Amino acid sequence: MWRFAVWLCLPAVLVACGSGFQSGKAVYDENCLPCHGPRGQGDGPFADKFLSLPPDLTILARENGGDYPALYVANVIEGQGRGEHFSAAMPEFAQTLSGKAVPMDALVAYVESLQK
Repeated sequence: MWRFAVWLCLPAVLVACGSGFQSGKAVYDENCLPCHGPRGQGDGPFADKFLSLPPDLTILARENGGDYPALYVANVIEGQGRGEHFSAAMPEFAQTLSGKAVPMDALVAYVESLQK
């Protein structure tokens, strides 16, 4: 009986996952793509305007022993726990996006989907 219930719920779960992905992509496209590029490789249209290129977001998991550092990514986006090596060019999006309902979990998950 429970297997039947799982099959009934599966379409709703897939739709919810898809909408989360789309909202994360939309936030990324609006706020991150100009610097990090469409595939997160640090090659956005504004990337060459900085003293150093934006980081390649596709290798975050690889640089972390194969584990995607979701909490670290969320903290960096929000402006928390940034080291001195961070460029002032990256805004603290906790302040920039205040007042907007930003699906941070969806954005972090979208960046995870860019991993190689």
